[in-house]
Amino acid sequence: MRKIFYSLFFLLIYKVGFSQQKLTYSFAENPQTLLLNPGAETNYQYHYGIPFFSGFNLSVGSTGITLEDLFLDNGNTFRAKLDKAIENSKPEDYININARIDVLYGGYRLDNKTYLSFGFYEEVDITAYIPKDFAQLFLLGNNNSLNRPFSISQLVAKADILGVFHFGFSKKMNSKLNIGARAKIYSSSFNLETNHNSGTFTTFQNDTNILRQTLNNVDALIKTSGLIENNNVIDNPSSLLSKTFLGGNYGIGFDFGLTYHLSPQLEFTGSILDFGFIRHSKNTKQYSAKGSYTFDGIDFEFDPNNPRDYWDELQDDFDDKVPTDENEEAYTSWRPLKINAAIKYSFGETRKKACFTGTYKRYYFNAIGLQLHTVMRPLKPQLALTGFFETAFTEKIQSKVTYTINDFSSMIVGSGMSMQFGKVSMFGFVDNIFSVKDFGSSNTISVNFGVNFVIE
Repeated sequence: MRKIFYSLFFLLIYKVGFSQQKLTYSFAENPQTLLLNPGAETNYQYHYGIPFFSGFNLSVGSTGITLEDLFLDNGNTFRAKLDKAIENSKPEDYININARIDVLYGGYRLDNKTYLSFGFYEEVDITAYIPKDFAQLFLLGNNNSLNRPFSISQLVAKADILGVFHFGFSKKMNSKLNIGARAKIYSSSFNLETNHNSGTFTTFQNDTNILRQTLNNVDALIKTSGLIENNNVIDNPSSLLSKTFLGGNYGIGFDFGLTYHLSPQLEFTGSILDFGFIRHSKNTKQYSAKGSYTFDGIDFEFDPNNPRDYWDELQDDFDDKVPTDENEEAYTSWRPLKINAAIKYSFGETRKKACFTGTYKRYYFNAIGLQLHTVMRPLKPQLALTGFFETAFTEKIQSKVTYTINDFSSMIVGSGMSMQFGKVSMFGFVDNIFSVKDFGSSNTISVNFGVNFVIE
């Protein structure tokens, strides 16, 4: 497990990447918006990104514990701070790390109404819920927790490292409606997930021995792929990175999106992303345990003529009542579905821009709106509601300010800009700008930026 942690931590640092990208959604006709809504409108001939620099995105969040809780210099020991942080947490609290980098990204106009885009990106996505019961059992032991059932159902986690080949189109149906779709081929190099576990561990006082320890109705399953190779744990992060490109565990997925103009100033956009799955069949391992067990201690009897191996007897008895299994069977993992919906009202000074349909589109220098962003996580959907204000300083320089409410915080202020100088289009955003100076006390922060060449 230590090797696994080091590998994932290295990947996070090495691949500064993904955020939820709420800020770039339907903003400034940036090429990156097509990855969040394949039905977004475009008005350029083609675009191409600088390899590895087209889009960098990073998001880190925790609903229960902050760095300040563990490392604030308040005179308490680290162990005391850790015990308090675990005590104040809830089983629904979770830590989420999401990282993505666009390795290749480009697009071109097929005709006046159709724009095609394609590329390859790599993604790291980790969601782990805080197992409060077992964290306290591990840290404090069971001496002061007699008759308390420690729930195994709190063991919930999902981690993925994968590469994604994608190809999509955006098509203008009429003056009001633009639709789009994107097909994806997933290439997974690492997956670990466990969920829907059940059972409890409880310690009682009894008359048979001082303590009785019970496992009651345990039913647990952990699935992994890419973690074990030739019966050895893979501890080289570079090998995991290389296998995101045609690594052996493949899947398919689809994105769908639209843009609809309710009026010249009122616009609705929506998208469904990563509707797909991955079939894991290479370097897979599944570990399971199911059953109940009661342990009252070992009653040692010394008989030099008939010595007994008590530990082997205990192991055999446990295996008989709580059978465990380890296999290499294939399994299917579903991608975390993402849903976006936004309504935007544009106003203020206007300008006109020639479109490929032979008409002119009216652009407004200001806009306000609301966006709903949802990611399906193992226990429940991760929701975010964002209000935003957009304004253009010039036709080529535009800014956006957001206010977001989500699981991590009820006050997240974000800001960013999109700029175009000649053929160079750049964007940069920070979500939760107040956490930049005081990251330790923040529950979340996300950044994304990139550079693309756009030919109009």
